[in-house]
Order: sequence, then structure tokens, then C-alpha cells
Amino acid sequence: MFFAKTTISAALLAAVNGHMVMTSPAPFDPENLNNSPLDASGSDFPCKFNGVYSATGGTVNTYELGSSQQLAFKGSAVHGGGSCQVVVTYDNPPTKDSVWKVIHSIEGGCPAKGVAGNLPEDPNGTGAGKYTFQVPSDIPAGKGSIGWTWFNRIGNREMYMNCGSLELTGTGGDKANFDALPDMVVLNIGSHPKTPEGVDYKFTEPGPSPENNIGQYGVATCGNDGCKDGDQAGSDSGAGSGSNAPASSSAAATPTSTPAAGNGGGVFLTTNPDTPTSTPVATSSAAATTTTAAASASATPTATPTATPGSGAGAGAGSGSGSSSGSAGSACSTEGMWNCIDGTSYQQCASGEWSAVMPMAAGTKCTPGQSMDLGMIAAGRRVRAFRA
Repeated sequence: MFFAKTTISAALLAAVNGHMVMTSPAPFDPENLNNSPLDASGSDFPCKFNGVYSATGGTVNTYELGSSQQLAFKGSAVHGGGSCQVVVTYDNPPTKDSVWKVIHSIEGGCPAKGVAGNLPEDPNGTGAGKYTFQVPSDIPAGKGSIGWTWFNRIGNREMYMNCGSLELTGTGGDKANFDALPDMVVLNIGSHPKTPEGVDYKFTEPGPSPENNIGQYGVATCGNDGCKDGDQAGSDSGAGSGSNAPASSSAAATPTSTPAAGNGGGVFLTTNPDTPTSTPVATSSAAATTTTAAASASATPTATPTATPGSGAGAGAGSGSGSSSGSAGSACSTEGMWNCIDGTSYQQCASGEWSAVMPMAAGTKCTPGQSMDLGMIAAGRRVRAFRA
């Protein structure tokens, strides 16, 4: 999102500070690893290496071939979940030209299961999910790097990636088995296609041990050539190669939606996962179509989330004067303008387009209508204005 001369309330600032960081496997130089996503330009791909943060320090993750290991995090801004991959390379340090292969995919519910928005604000919180992945038994032993990637379900279209030092022990592996693993999926950075917002993601080639946590939000199937509506895993989509070639991979397919990418993660309000009305629905037309199709295809659908007033794909006029929402990605004229929808959710004009609709934090409201001042109210009294 675009913020000019912004005064950020404590609630909003905490959401930024609560982005997710991998704690297991142990990351490189954990004391200096910040919690932002990869830069939207792709300049710090892979692993957030930017000339200051590098592949130094930290604990070596020594794993036996065939062993089971844990993926865990700290932070609270889980952005409604999404999908993650565990990837490995035999390069240490890894570079932009390293070959990363997928050993485990978590499809939906990562880095937290069953959370509509964010966890309660805590940058050091450990309430996110813990997942088990298996190291393949048939790849070579040796030194390298291990990485975690994440495509968030709601919010700015981003890619997160943390990495750590790796040593694989054991015998009997064959490089041909490593080469046969799927390439890491790279989306939302540089010239790579973008993920649609509001749905869970399956991977065209999820690797040897996919974990399916797909929920009630609908699904898109993604590879390095972009995402397609619905569950098309296993179809001949041509994905799974060229993950380190932005130009060729972006030309292969048109992504289902292209919300504006956010540099540095943007700002997201924290919502209480136990509050049903905080559950957002898809905020792009493609995502809404996917959700509808998924719901109609099931004879016994899961519980439907309660829509936040004024939210939803391509939301039209809301109730109350000046409280309608613009479709995410639709044109807007005043950069930085806030649009408060019925006091319970908001969006902002960024780079000439309306952002996704996001719910206000629990216990806060905004003044309905469009303004350069979000006019936040907490517990019946006005708090410091959130200005553009």
C-alpha cells in the first residue's frame, strides 16, 4: 500500500511488526532476519539477501535422509493463511541462480489453519501452525540450504521466503532423484505472475509429500506459469520448471488477478479468529468465482464465512452515504485516499487502484466514507487519525 506522511496507530503498527518468521528450520543469522516479505521487485530473492542480511550465522540444520522434521514460526500476521513450500538446494550460500527443489507443500492453512485474518497481535507469538515435513531418503547427502516460502491468502500479493544452512546425512542418495523433484514456485515478485487473492492455493507439482488443508475459501492451482481457477492439480499446466527465469515464466500464462503488489508488506489489521464477523471473503472477481464454484460442487458444504459489511468481490454500493467499496484493483483517482465501509472495514487508493477490503481491528471503527483521514474510533472515542 501507499502511505504518505502516515501516522500509524499502535494496532496497525503491531500488525506490521507481527509478520511471520521461520524458527524451525533454524534460519540464517536469526538476530538480523526481519519479518517482511521478499521485495516486490525481487531484488532480495532468494532468502531476503540484500547485501546487509546474508547467509551467515545461525545454526546448521543437520537432518538425516528420510527423517521427519518440524516447520514452525513466530509472529501473528498470518494473513488468513495461504500455502507454503519447503525447498532445498545444494548451494550454500544460495544465489539467484540456485536450483531449489520442493520436498513438501502445504496447500492451504499455512502458516495457520482456520484463521480468517490475523492472530492476536504479537510479533513473538507462537500461535501459528506447526507442520511436519519429511526429508527425502533417496537424494544425496551433503551440505546446502533449506528454505520456506509462503503465498498469503489475503492482503498484498506477496511472497515470503526464509532460509537456513542445511547438512543432509546418510547414504544411498542419487542426484537424479533430486533433479526429478519439482522446482520451487516463484510468484508475486519481479515479472513473475501474481496469485489471486482470497483463495487457498494448490500447486501443480506439490512434490513428494503434499499436505492438504484447503478450506471453505475456494481454490486456485498455481505453478511458475501463474494460477488457474479451481483444483487443477495434476493437470498438464506446464508448471514446475524455470522457477529462476522471470521473463520466460511470466509469459507462459495470464494470472487470474493482479492486485497491486506491496513493498515491505503493507499494513494489515489484526483480527480475532474467534470472531465470526471478522472473516473476510474473496476480494477479487476471480477469487469470488472460484469460491462460488467450490461451494456449489460440494453436496455438504462447510460453514460459509460471514461477510464483513461492504467486503466481497467487486463489492458494489454499501449501506450508508459514501460507504460503498470499490472492486479490488479498480481505478481510483486520489492516491492515498481511505475508503471506510460502514465503519467496519476499509480499503485505500494505492498506485491508482483500490486495494482489497480489510476488516477493522477488533474494538475499533472508522468514519464511513472516503477521506484522507481514516478517523479511527476505539471504545466509543476517537483515537489518533490514520492519515494518508
